Amino acid sequence: MSMPGFPRITSVDEDGFICLVAAGHYDGFVGTDWELDELLTRFAEQMSRGALFVAYAGPDAAGGELRIVAEGSSQRAEREAAGVIDAADGVWLTDYTQLTMAAQFDDERPETDDPDSRLSVPAGRYRILLREFASDDDPVFELVVSPAGVDDTVAHAEVPWFE
Repeated sequence: MSMPGFPRITSVDEDGFICLVAAGHYDGFVGTDWELDELLTRFAEQMSRGALFVAYAGPDAAGGELRIVAEGSSQRAEREAAGVIDAADGVWLTDYTQLTMAAQFDDERPETDDPDSRLSVPAGRYRILLREFASDDDPVFELVVSPAGVDDTVAHAEVPWFE
């Protein structure tokens, strides 16, 4: 399946997170004095609702290449994480810093101000598959965004790869 704007090359955020948000139904406010475990619990809840996909690639991945595609490559992945996101009102690439601001301030939006952060996908539900490949240099990540069925869900008890 081909979608406008795909493939797209971007990078893992400066904190080592890969984040997609359906800002229209994301409820990320935790409190003005949140603790990390509260934030991670909120992330898992929002992922299970289809409002967020977030994975922690780690500090060594910060700034690493992230390819966003509609179809995954045949290359064997070192690790994978999956989710479902509801793009009824759009989907944005965001970052950990922006999500923490939305967690602390109830009037803060979860998406970044970058005009290129919105993904070119029609309204609908999407299966998200994050794949990390072994590389001689920096880690390389592939984020596969493909249509999800009406009944597709992924329950999350924690943020993928966060240890």
